[in-house]
Amino acid sequence: MTEVARGREAGDFSESDAAKLLAGLPPDKVHAVRALLRDRGRLSERCRRVIETTSDAVVITNRDRAIAFANPAAHALFGFPGSQLIGMRVADIVSAEVRDDVAAYETAALGGVPQQYETVVLRADGERRAVSVSTAPLREHGESGEQSEITGVVASLRDITNERRASDAVARSEARYQRLVETAPDPIFTVDMEGRITSVNRAFEDALGRTRKELVGTSFTDVLDDSQKKIARELFGDVAAGRRAQAEIRYRDARGELCAGSVTATPVVEDGEIRGCLGIIRDVTGERRLADQLLQREKLAAVGQLVSGVAHELNNPLAGVLAFAQLLEAAPGSAEEQREAIRAIHKEAKRAAKIVSNLLLFARERDPERTRTDLNAVLTDALELRRYVLRTQQVDVVTELDPTLPAVWADPFQLQQVVLNFITNAEYALKGVTHEKRITLRTWFADGRVRASVADNGKGIASEVIDRVFNPFFTTKEVGEGTGLGLSISHGIIRQHGGHISVDSVVGKGATFTIDLPLSPLAAARPESGPAGARRVSGSSSFLIVDDEPSIRRALVRYLTREGHSVDTASNGDEALAQLASRRYDAILLDLRMPDTAGRGVFERLRREDPEHAARVVFATGDAESESARDFLRDAERPFVSKPFMLPSVVRLLCDVAAYRVNVNERSDARRTKVING
Repeated sequence: MTEVARGREAGDFSESDAAKLLAGLPPDKVHAVRALLRDRGRLSERCRRVIETTSDAVVITNRDRAIAFANPAAHALFGFPGSQLIGMRVADIVSAEVRDDVAAYETAALGGVPQQYETVVLRADGERRAVSVSTAPLREHGESGEQSEITGVVASLRDITNERRASDAVARSEARYQRLVETAPDPIFTVDMEGRITSVNRAFEDALGRTRKELVGTSFTDVLDDSQKKIARELFGDVAAGRRAQAEIRYRDARGELCAGSVTATPVVEDGEIRGCLGIIRDVTGERRLADQLLQREKLAAVGQLVSGVAHELNNPLAGVLAFAQLLEAAPGSAEEQREAIRAIHKEAKRAAKIVSNLLLFARERDPERTRTDLNAVLTDALELRRYVLRTQQVDVVTELDPTLPAVWADPFQLQQVVLNFITNAEYALKGVTHEKRITLRTWFADGRVRASVADNGKGIASEVIDRVFNPFFTTKEVGEGTGLGLSISHGIIRQHGGHISVDSVVGKGATFTIDLPLSPLAAARPESGPAGARRVSGSSSFLIVDDEPSIRRALVRYLTREGHSVDTASNGDEALAQLASRRYDAILLDLRMPDTAGRGVFERLRREDPEHAARVVFATGDAESESARDFLRDAERPFVSKPFMLPSVVRLLCDVAAYRVNVNERSDARRTKVING
């Protein structure tokens, strides 16, 4: 072993030796040692304390790579007690996987080249510690001061385990953040202060159908609909001012469809300055369409309430007009010109009544109720609701309805909703068309199925989207003009009826929507003229007409009197109860809704106090489809007529009720006679 390897005391080193010994120490420690060596004397006790008190481990190895010197910090780092560390080889105190690398660094240092590197050492208890190492060659000086050969290596080791753990934790955190951003379902992006995209995640690429390479460097406003660029500039303006901002924007997705996105933008701050913006986009297209659907439902509900409120007021005067038109039409001696005018009044009054009825049925929410349904009537009623609009838009309507079409088992109001949706879609398809506009409604019977179609000669539907027209929330209309639910709901209604719905289209030539439905399983039922066992009343019957509309009372009195019946009237419920208490009537026509005591109040009192008269009631109402009216009429189990009505129908129903009561009374009398004779 050399003299260095024999482990001199720190005070036996020369100034040059000490300088090399401290070559790897921090600058402040080295500066202190140099100050002590200005007199070029032997290394003082003060220099020894610097080495021994430094926080970095200092070791000297000889050419055989055995440790010849170690300061207290080195002993603490490696955890070996006393002088046990002296004489150990470097390979014994480093981790196995880095031994070759450390040997290479040692060889380089022994060759005269200082080294700096990081490695892993092993403590006496087996714990691994990360260290930063600075090494320098150690040379012996001759008697004359010249440098001799390199006799070893002096190394300074700093424990960086905690720093490395913190750094690794940061790296793992950043990796997790990167994975989180990359796998997030919402599009995430960053832009610089000029609004240029600097990074995007995978969801952003998927949403726009463009690669990261294509997007980075482009202006964020380039991916937006033209009408949204001002909103984006205002959003980034708020972020540049240091504020977190939110906005709703419209953009084209990978399929070219217009989508709604809610953007949350946050300033990106670096070195105390705002360098850009981090944005997260949440697709709210479906939510907006649901909101539009809810708004539409609320509108329909409001229309339903409005129509329900005015239907009674509209139907009452219409009933009066219609009744007097029938009286005038049946009156003898009128000139043909007058009769023609009366027929026109009658026809238009019926048309107005049908429009009110259709509006009421369409706007009101009701539970599905299937019955034998005439599909021709469904198409005609739906068309009637849009006829005026179609006429103002100069759309020709062609109807090709099979008069021999069998009935289907369906909810007519749901089918009307389907057909009405087809018609309104056809209207939209004809917007902007310069040639003659035409909508064709057709019904036919084929292959044991009842079929109907609504066709237009408008713009048509592109082949790439035609397979998606029945998907929920899909629409070719602009945002705000459609919910994307009409055809989806129609598809569901037809499927629930055991039917099928399809669409054919040629771009530029129009589209045809077709439904087919199964036949009704029931045979055609002939309407009964009255209750079972009833017979016509011969001679006069006594009727009470209870209605708050004077024209209806007068018209019915004239018609019934002309037919030879006795008729009394009452304008309200209290007056009716008073008359019913004073005499008996064969039948009572009772208006369901009246001021003061309404028809249902009169009926409930009769059912408690005068069941015989209660069994002779026929209700009249202008709103038979309202939920409350349907429930009441179902519970009352009494016949009713809807206003406005045809006078002969009302008279037949009143006479049938009177005849039924006569039959019941006759059978009762016969039973009593049999008992007496027995």
